[in-house]
Amino acid sequence: MKILMVTMSMNIGGAETHILELSRELISRGHSVTLASFGGVYADELELCGVKNVILPLHTKNPARVIEAFIGMRQLLRREKFDIVHAHARIPAFILGMINDSLTEDGVKFRFVTTAHLNFSINPLWRRISRWGERVMAVSSDIADYLVQEYGYPRERIYTTINGVDTEKFSPDTDFSKVIAENGLDRTHRRIVYMSRLDPDRSEPAYRLLDAAPKIGEEYPDADIIIVGGGADFDELNSIADRINKNAGRKLVTMTGAVSNTNEYCAAADVFIGVSRSALEAMSAAKPVIIAGGQGALGIFDESKAEAAVLTNFCCRGFEPESSAAMLEDIKKLLDDGELAKKLGEYNRSFILEKYTAKRMADDYLAMYEDALASPVRFKGAADVVISGYYGFGNLGDESLLDVISSTAAVKIKGLKIAALTRKPKKDSRRTGLKCVSRFNFVKVAAELSRADVLISGGGSLLQDKTSKRSLNYYSGIMELAKFFGKKVYVYANGIGPILHEGNKKRAAKAVGKADVISVRDAGSKEELVSLGVPENKICVSADPAFLIDGRKAVGIPSREGKFFALSVRLMDVSSSESLTPRDEEILAELAESVEKIAKCHGMFPLIIPMQQSRDMGISNRLKQRLEERGVESEIYIPLSAAELIEVLGRAQLLIGMRLHAVIFASSAGVPVIGLSYDPKVESFMREIGQEYIVDLAKDKISGRLEAYADKIIENREEIGRELRGKAKILRCRAEKDVERLAELIGK
Repeated sequence: MKILMVTMSMNIGGAETHILELSRELISRGHSVTLASFGGVYADELELCGVKNVILPLHTKNPARVIEAFIGMRQLLRREKFDIVHAHARIPAFILGMINDSLTEDGVKFRFVTTAHLNFSINPLWRRISRWGERVMAVSSDIADYLVQEYGYPRERIYTTINGVDTEKFSPDTDFSKVIAENGLDRTHRRIVYMSRLDPDRSEPAYRLLDAAPKIGEEYPDADIIIVGGGADFDELNSIADRINKNAGRKLVTMTGAVSNTNEYCAAADVFIGVSRSALEAMSAAKPVIIAGGQGALGIFDESKAEAAVLTNFCCRGFEPESSAAMLEDIKKLLDDGELAKKLGEYNRSFILEKYTAKRMADDYLAMYEDALASPVRFKGAADVVISGYYGFGNLGDESLLDVISSTAAVKIKGLKIAALTRKPKKDSRRTGLKCVSRFNFVKVAAELSRADVLISGGGSLLQDKTSKRSLNYYSGIMELAKFFGKKVYVYANGIGPILHEGNKKRAAKAVGKADVISVRDAGSKEELVSLGVPENKICVSADPAFLIDGRKAVGIPSREGKFFALSVRLMDVSSSESLTPRDEEILAELAESVEKIAKCHGMFPLIIPMQQSRDMGISNRLKQRLEERGVESEIYIPLSAAELIEVLGRAQLLIGMRLHAVIFASSAGVPVIGLSYDPKVESFMREIGQEYIVDLAKDKISGRLEAYADKIIENREEIGRELRGKAKILRCRAEKDVERLAELIGK
């Protein structure tokens, strides 16, 4: 893989060391890495490892230098054909984003990813001009949350990693004699090392350490304090250190300024103070560490602090800073108890070896790169394929169909240019990375279809008139328009019907009959088309594309303790979007009664999942309220992606579902399902997967039947799970055939 790393500069710092370790690991695995930056000591170090250095003024907001960097970067990208272009800071990301808007090869843009190393300061201008790639790597979970909350970046395209450490370089065996000699230190003394940039937003712990220094010098005459780092506050801190040394009558505090041999300073420490990468490097060197930084502190790191440290990338965001008195007590505790200090150092080294190696960090990045490369290309101009469906309405099931159809097609057909017709093109383009066109702007729809090769009428129950005839007329009309322009049409894994009115039956039969390829997701849909007069030999029985979604690729999965079962409910009146009818209330009353009995009998927690927030939140909240009235605690869980939901459902004991795609997602994960059939498609799918646990809401009573089903499922859960996993494998193979048929249709 040919990778371009782009950052501001490569002088000493946490983000810079992150790039250093990542690039070295990638080079060791045979990948080609080029570094574009303003240079620095780490750039020189990488050049010795085989990284090509390109010097550009990427370190400043000065308009003239930004233009110079823009021109130089554009020339580099035109000259070199990189597989991945990777930005590590806001200025480089802004420049690359501007170039990516216009620079194309055969209409295709370069693949662009970014890393978020910290919570950037926010103002309206930066929020507006900040550019994020097709995928973003966050170095902690709280930064991932920050990107979603502050920038609205899609959570499903954020990866998380760690600050990987070179455990051979940062080792307890590292020779630190140079540190002793250069700083005129007494080798027999114990050393308290603080390491950080000494800038106003990071240097507060250095001031607190200097506050405590006189007391340390008084109580521990064999202890030296070493403050490692440079920055805007260095001169002031150095002046304070001079006064302390003068009063102590010896060189108690050493101010080193910026150094490149940080591994030797870590090895020299008996007690280390710092955060983020510096703390991790000292831990790798088997040192006891006091976690304290400008954003907060955790104190002495041990097993009890691990979860909080990991969540904030060892930066302590959200925690109180450490006072001089507290820091002094932590230092004294470690200096007074050598056995404790040794034990903590050994634990820290083992912690790094298990969780924070550069190898693991590189694995995370390569997974992100491969995911980006496998996603649909970004392009300017005409699309090869236009996808039409119920997209942009916030229904997780239907949105997942757009995602999986486009992504699997992109993997199968390299360089395929895909456009989608959606309700909210700007939002959907941001979420999916696809070129999106308003489904209601028929001038733009016609223009897109006229230039494409193929229309995909993609997944879902598009051709039905149970909700209204508008849906059937719209999707039939899009197919007719494509044929008017002489384009190929693929009816892709559709669910057909019910179609109740004679005129609608004729229109659907005419539109579908002219399609070049027709696949349906179940046998019932094939029967419906045949009854309309569509030739049986033109129809392939496939499977819902959702069976191709890999829940293992989900990121940011919430953890849940204890056994739980999932519930997915919706309004019975499919044309309604808000009000609960008396029948809805009746169903909820029965459902709550059954759920209470199931939860108490089997010791399981009910998790309620609204698949389409705009339509399902009202009834989901009402179910939660009904359960509370019965003394049953429940939770509403809103998934951010289909992959995430599949992964979560995979941990459930069973699903009770009205929404078809909730049932599909659970069964694809091998989790037993009880289908609450409000529409024939739910019962049809349950029959397709060979499951008998169906409640027909039009005629069956829920109470009693639901508990009996749950009892039987829990008793035979492993066997049912095996059956479902076997069936899911068959259905995945069927769904893969649709991708192959598309490739044949396009001729690639």
